Amino acid sequence: MAAKAWFLEGFIGDSKVMRRIRLDTFPFRVGRQEGLALRLDIAGVSRNHAEFTESDQDDRLILRDLNSTNGTYVNRERITAPTAVQEGDIIHFADQEFRLMVLAIQMASDVDRTQVGIDTLPKKLPQGAREFQQMLISGAVGVAFQPIVDVEGRLFAFELLGRGAFPGLPSAPYPLFQIAESLELEVPFSDLLRRRAVELAATLDPHGRFFFNIHPREIEQPDRLLASLTELRHNFPTPRLVLEIHEGAVTKGPTIRRIRDHLNQLDIGLAYDDFGAGQARLLELTEVPPDYVKFDMALIQGIDTAPENKRHMLKLLQDLLNDLGIQSLAEGVETPTEFELLRAMGITLFQGYLFGKPSNTLAVPHPSR
Repeated sequence: MAAKAWFLEGFIGDSKVMRRIRLDTFPFRVGRQEGLALRLDIAGVSRNHAEFTESDQDDRLILRDLNSTNGTYVNRERITAPTAVQEGDIIHFADQEFRLMVLAIQMASDVDRTQVGIDTLPKKLPQGAREFQQMLISGAVGVAFQPIVDVEGRLFAFELLGRGAFPGLPSAPYPLFQIAESLELEVPFSDLLRRRAVELAATLDPHGRFFFNIHPREIEQPDRLLASLTELRHNFPTPRLVLEIHEGAVTKGPTIRRIRDHLNQLDIGLAYDDFGAGQARLLELTEVPPDYVKFDMALIQGIDTAPENKRHMLKLLQDLLNDLGIQSLAEGVETPTEFELLRAMGITLFQGYLFGKPSNTLAVPHPSR
């Protein structure tokens, strides 16, 4: 018979070995004192630091800070009252980081004890795993800005592109997300990149317009995403923000509609990103219309020399967007001839190396066309 068990997974102290600790009895108390369920004999952790108790909801536990000196945090927010936690949450006891997990167990039919049926921990963790978790704790990430221009080449907005800034780790987002996904930390990593990027952008231009991405898995946790966006808007009320959602996630109609409604309340725009990269879902354009559609660079690059049927398809999509009142944006524009053809089709916004590469400043582009 299958059941489930709760675990905390993380590094303890200076250890380079990831530990997985089962929460086997409740209340499950954490601290420096001898005899506790999880003893963390580490400076900064209080003798009786925090405790977990069971919740009425099977998919949650209740975490309570026990008046610790350096605090208990859930997804990097210090808690001051009993807080419901769930699988995937990142929990800190002072600076000790753990991820809360739920794993299947097997109930033995012929014995009275429970056997934990989980895979053994990998002998070799993903390269950079410890550094990555330290990066999350310290918030050591940066941002690059890539300009978006209108049909006259005038600055319209910037896209915020996350970058790593931790020693020993790459700065490019793709390899960092590979590490994050191997640790199932892509959602908190995406959230950290977003918060840092908007924070810096708002400092440089409080009233600027900025496009930003989310990780596709964030759509699977809409409550968390909407809470994060609400906090973001509360902290930075003046920038004109636009949330980009990948085309592949647009198929989740009710969820996207809920996000769209919430974005309207926050005065945050919505863009469907990488449109045309896979299965372009035209139905969602009418049922949950965005403010912008970003054509994928696979459709855009080389459009001036592409077969006539490809250009015809792009023109049909553009005409549909015009009819729906949705503004279009071409990504990956690199040559003046591409730009001129796209502009003639009716596309109104452009992004690509022709107008400016990602930069650490809000430089005004000087298009070479």
